[in-house]
Amino acid sequence: MPTYRYQAVDSGGRSVSGEIHAADVRQAQQLLQQQGLTATHLNAVAQASHASVAPPPMTHTPPPAVGSWERSRVAPHAMALWLIQLRSMLKAGMSPAQVFQTLSQRTTHGGLRRASERIAHDAAQGVALADALAKFPDLFPQFLVGAFRAAAYGGYLPEMLDRLIAYYEQWRTVRRWSLLTHGCLWHAALLLPLVGVFGLGLAWSLRAFTGGDTTDALRVIAGGVGQAYLRYGLPATLLLTALMLLGYLLSGLDRLSARLRLSGLGLFNYSHWIRAQSLEQYLFHLARLTQAGVAPATAHRLAAGTVPNRALAETLLAVDLGRAESAAHLDHALERSGLFPIEEVMLARTGVQTGELPQVLQTLTAWYNQYAVESQRQLPRAFFRLMVLISLIATGIALISLAAGYYRNLIPAVEQWMGG
Repeated sequence: MPTYRYQAVDSGGRSVSGEIHAADVRQAQQLLQQQGLTATHLNAVAQASHASVAPPPMTHTPPPAVGSWERSRVAPHAMALWLIQLRSMLKAGMSPAQVFQTLSQRTTHGGLRRASERIAHDAAQGVALADALAKFPDLFPQFLVGAFRAAAYGGYLPEMLDRLIAYYEQWRTVRRWSLLTHGCLWHAALLLPLVGVFGLGLAWSLRAFTGGDTTDALRVIAGGVGQAYLRYGLPATLLLTALMLLGYLLSGLDRLSARLRLSGLGLFNYSHWIRAQSLEQYLFHLARLTQAGVAPATAHRLAAGTVPNRALAETLLAVDLGRAESAAHLDHALERSGLFPIEEVMLARTGVQTGELPQVLQTLTAWYNQYAVESQRQLPRAFFRLMVLISLIATGIALISLAAGYYRNLIPAVEQWMGG
């Protein structure tokens, strides 16, 4: 029976380590839990033949994928706070049932509070955390459930939570700037038709003005501008609103949204951040699963399920490494996906040949983490440039429409007003 070297915390929060015999990683975790220990690291111990012991292929089939791959009703900040508390209590040695029961009393988000209470009940019944989370697809996207499934299989739940927290904290900043950009776009779409027809309304009011005091003049101007808006501005407003709502509807589709995010919609720093974050998550899980002795095909499938971007995740999941003796090594997964440059593929191949693949994957993870951080730091400036561009374009169109509507109708209006 395979032997696993573990690091864990007991009920008092003290760190303990040792070795345990189990059929696979999941059974090793269960045996440790029976001893009142919560595993933080589980690594397969090499046998006398110096071959790494790999856990058998997954015997538990994940439930059918439902819900969104990366969208959630929970805001990034609320999710990060929930995950931080979860990580802290698990590191303190609390059982999963105790952790989620406590979370149900401490989180302020209504959905997370109800989900935590249900997950606590499921955890007490021995249900895997990933399966319990999957029952709430509107709260926990598929990639997050995949991260819990991979971490439970490899025995590195606290480390996985560190990665998820970092992701959501970065996503919080990106989302804030994204909402500001959306607000700028809506502001332009709603004001442009009003400003654009103002010149036409002034010309019409001059034509309708027959004399009087300032109040009469203002009343006539308001009537002319209102008439021009109802005739031209309102249809333009409805058209722009419909186009924007159609854009939101299309971007709400998981696959299309993932590809649009990956393209960056002209914001290359945004697409670089999405790509770097996604591949960082994949490489991190791949390194930890490989270090735990998980078979290459299983490790690849589990790691691909943790990628936040659906387009990249499906590209990785489309790579089949095979089974048993004919299974390819993980360097082939990197190569066949087409997502990694040849230099990184060759580096992974060297890791396979030298037996240092986990260390190589950890190095690649650190590289992509650095790319993600650098791209995220540059995103506010990129979003600000986009908002300035939107404002300039909208202002230019509005001024041209105002001038054209006014001067094209000014001479006929003056002639009619003067009785010519």
